[in-house]
Parts: sequence; C-alpha cells; structure tokens
Amino acid sequence: MLEAMPEEARILVMQYTQKLFSSPRPANPFIPLSENDVLSVLAESRHEIEDGKGISMDTALDSLGDKYGFI
Repeated sequence: MLEAMPEEARILVMQYTQKLFSSPRPANPFIPLSENDVLSVLAESRHEIEDGKGISMDTALDSLGDKYGFI
C-alpha cells in the first residue's frame, strides 16, 4: 500500500509513525470513550446520515483510491 502512495504522503506516514514510537509519552490517536460517549457519537452519526450528510462506503473507498492511488 505504501508503495502506491505519493512520496509526500509516505513521508507524512513515516513521520507520524516515528512520533508514535519515539516520544517519551506516545501519542494515542484513540481517546478512551465511555459507553455513553460511543452511543452519543453513534446517534449523532445516524442523524447526520438521515439528513443526507453521509456517503456510502463504496463512494468513500473510491474517493480514497482516487486521492491516494492504493484502493
């Protein structure tokens, strides 16, 4: 997958990965959520989809493939 990415994108991935493993206190992109937090985010997401703000997974994957050239 990385081979198909543009050089600039690979550099960003490498820098982020290095930051995750080399900082004294590793950056965690995933904050812990309570069950209520997860359910709240899910409810908000479902509401946005009902309002037509979401896109299908096929459309999202096609967009990623077009943007990064790896799907």
